[in-house]
Amino acid sequence: MKRFFSLICRRRAVVCVIFAAAVVLSLLLLPGVSVNYNLADYLPDHSDTKRAIKVLEQEFSYPGTVYVMLEDRMIPEILETKRALSGIDGVRSVLWLDDLYDITQPLSQIPEPALENWYKDGAALLQVEFEENDYSEKTTHAIKEIRALLGDEVAISGPAESSRYMKSTLAEEILRIMLIVVPLCLLILVLASSSWVEPFIYLGIIGVSIAINMGTNAFFKNVSFITHAISAVLQLAISMDYSIFLMHRYLEERKRGLDVISAVVNAAHQALSSIAASAATTIAGFLALLFMKYGIGADIGIVLAKGILLSFITVVVLMPVMIIYMSRIIEKTSHKVFTPNLERLARGVIKLRYLIIAVVLLVAIPSYLAQQSNHFIYGETTEGDTDSRTMQDTRRIEERFGTNNIVLLLVPSGDIAREIALSEEIEALEFVNSVHGLVTLADPSIPREFLPQSVVEAFATENYSRFIINLNVKGEAPETFAAIERLKETTQKHFPDKWLIGGNTPAVADIKSTVDSDIFMVNMFSIVAVALIIMLTFRSFSLPVILVSAIEASVWINMGIPYFTGSSLVFIGYLVVSSLQLGATIDYAILITNRYMEFRTTMSPADAAMSAVKTAGNSVIVSALILMTAGFAEGAVSSISSISEIGVLLGRGALLSGLIVLTLLPSLLILLDGVIHRTTLLKKNITKA
Repeated sequence: MKRFFSLICRRRAVVCVIFAAAVVLSLLLLPGVSVNYNLADYLPDHSDTKRAIKVLEQEFSYPGTVYVMLEDRMIPEILETKRALSGIDGVRSVLWLDDLYDITQPLSQIPEPALENWYKDGAALLQVEFEENDYSEKTTHAIKEIRALLGDEVAISGPAESSRYMKSTLAEEILRIMLIVVPLCLLILVLASSSWVEPFIYLGIIGVSIAINMGTNAFFKNVSFITHAISAVLQLAISMDYSIFLMHRYLEERKRGLDVISAVVNAAHQALSSIAASAATTIAGFLALLFMKYGIGADIGIVLAKGILLSFITVVVLMPVMIIYMSRIIEKTSHKVFTPNLERLARGVIKLRYLIIAVVLLVAIPSYLAQQSNHFIYGETTEGDTDSRTMQDTRRIEERFGTNNIVLLLVPSGDIAREIALSEEIEALEFVNSVHGLVTLADPSIPREFLPQSVVEAFATENYSRFIINLNVKGEAPETFAAIERLKETTQKHFPDKWLIGGNTPAVADIKSTVDSDIFMVNMFSIVAVALIIMLTFRSFSLPVILVSAIEASVWINMGIPYFTGSSLVFIGYLVVSSLQLGATIDYAILITNRYMEFRTTMSPADAAMSAVKTAGNSVIVSALILMTAGFAEGAVSSISSISEIGVLLGRGALLSGLIVLTLLPSLLILLDGVIHRTTLLKKNITKA
């Protein structure tokens, strides 16, 4: 590989031109990256929701919906507003009380439960259905037009409004997160660097790889909003180690008296295996997500694995060139390293090693059991930002009209009697506010060819009849999932095996049933893949078990905390971070172990472990601090629960992994030194204990 790095150094101008062109091209591609906000799209094709969506799009389209509340309006004003809303581009229909009852008669003649669903205390609740789905730009624009038409007093709530809010805030949040993370990372790097310019080189190199990764996402059909939100900050935090490690090797070579180019070539050659091992373990952790049946795992895994691979390539190819160009500035701006001396920590760890092992076991074992009993949330939610206009509107509507949760039901058309019986039985269920279908909106005795064409097309085709069911339960409470099961059972009784159901709550129920089986496969693949890479790196059978066990202990503690605090956990965050934490922080364990094995050739186990903590501990601290900062910043800034949850879990996981590697791992290396010696193909003989 020295010849390869020598070639790079000789052709450094060409290397810079190639990377500059790649960055420019990626930035041009960036606006073409399509972001998908619909988590139901990632369900398997055989799921109930995916089948329902396919038929709905073919027969009716799959319309987005919102509820619009008008307060202090007389009925003529409400009807005029309804007509105005119907004329907005992107609005398919507006449903209100007048579509169900004759409102020219006294309102007292309308059944009170039905009346209160639509008109209560001078406020009207209109159900707006759009031409396209909840996530389309046309629907988003239509909602903006509704707000512009009705002013600040209107309240809008529903899945399409939640999607609009998510899209409008995501780009702003990504920028805010980076504005927090980059300066904090810069501060950490300044404290850990020996030159004032080093941190800017690190950030610049990783910035190039991030730009290329984000731009090349344009070659995919789309990426999920979760992937889009977390990929840049995680790539920055996880792959920063590669550039730091190469720079430190370069500075060591310079201290030996080598000239700049020779030092760069030697440093790149010596650092390559360690950087490659670190990148490989991280990529393996991400690729484990491809084993999820729920397709968002593959979406996140592929993009982040691609990002780490690009970071690896950028560091080993571009960074040697940049070091050569910046070598004089690096030397002129050198300063004292501000990282602490870890002598006392190392001695304390060795002295208390048996206590440390006992304490970690006492905490990790209950945590392992606890994390299997967590209460999970499976859908997307923006309820983190309780002061947002969307949440305020939702509370206003629910305070007046209660909960509204729309479910779409499709049954074969042609049997009007069974449709009537089904709609009556569903409407009688205690969790149902209303049922709207052609048999409820028009007299079933009227031939359908005499009904308005627009009404017929909205609720019936040659193949299917559509019902819009409004539930008074929502969220992911047991009663909500029970309500969906009751709906399915009721429909099955009238139309055996010939019905389809869609909507946010059925989609979440399908996500829940899909991902529950993903945990074992994802965790097993990530553990086996990471262990195999460690085995090949150290040529040892015992070290993979020791290192993976240490990091897995930190994962169990991290994931067990929500159970002990009584808080819910977003499932996608749990699954992603449990795999990501292993792949991203195993580097810390590899670094300490590598130093331990080096020192063990001339030292006793205790002295080797102490020296490993003293010499490599600061690198672990810096890496953990950067990942922890990135994670907690994401968690603090994002109002989207799935993204915020991933940030918090990752930040806490980095902190726990760092602590475990600096305390438990050295203790295990000493305790199991004999086992390691007997199961490892050593390059050099080690001293006797």
